Amino acid sequence: IFRRNLEPSKWSANLGLHMTSDLTSPQIVTRRIDQIVINPHYTKRRKDSDIAMMHLEFKVNYTDYIQPICLPEENQVFPPGKNCSIAGWGTVVYQGSTADILQEAVVPLLSNARCQQQMPEYNITESMVCAGYEEGGVDTCQGDSGGPLMCQENNRWVLVGVTSFGYQCALPNRPGVYARVSEFTEWIQSFLR
Repeated sequence: IFRRNLEPSKWSANLGLHMTSDLTSPQIVTRRIDQIVINPHYTKRRKDSDIAMMHLEFKVNYTDYIQPICLPEENQVFPPGKNCSIAGWGTVVYQGSTADILQEAVVPLLSNARCQQQMPEYNITESMVCAGYEEGGVDTCQGDSGGPLMCQENNRWVLVGVTSFGYQCALPNRPGVYARVSEFTEWIQSFLR
């Protein structure tokens, strides 16, 4: 959102989408965006507080293909090693072509201390959470930014992270870095209406 035009009229949301090549599928609902809110603490250089919200012009009814996800409790902790899911239509390999069919994968969470060791050129802050395998091979990549890092808690899916950045994709000892949603729960809820 930062580099692209901030005008909401330039954006729309396709809900229920499975294949980007099939925008006419009956389960897809398209909504215009009427407001974009970037977190006030976001800094492009440090990649900190890398989270924004888009408000849909009209509400959406839930279907088998369109479902909500739970927000974490404020400052809720998800333990290192917990397996969580990532999803997106980004590139399948670094600098490759984007996916047509929605991709999903499982990655374990890392402690911030371990993540900082593996990402020494970045400042891994409390507003970030990292996930990935030591051996690499599974990761988010270009085009997945803004997508979910979801963990299951007591049969509910919780949005633990928002895809932010990485060093290339899926390299060994190079986890993906996500905005830690539990740091922003209060900020998000202040806009919900």
